[in-house]
Amino acid sequence: MTPLGRTGFVKEGPLAGWYISAAEMERPKGFLVSRARNAEMDQTLVMDGIFPTRDAMEAFFQAQAPVVEWR
Repeated sequence: MTPLGRTGFVKEGPLAGWYISAAEMERPKGFLVSRARNAEMDQTLVMDGIFPTRDAMEAFFQAQAPVVEWR
């Protein structure tokens, strides 16, 4: 299961080489996934989307970032 509020480095998959994080949101309701080129998550920030359910977010990770080294 993808941890929320932590930064990870994508080791395999289409997003390999990016740092990535996920957070739960109240409004709009769902899970926000963002990625950046540095661990501080402030360089080349990209929002990959707000997923309506945890299952949808997990499917995104499985397809785009199946191996993440979480910090």
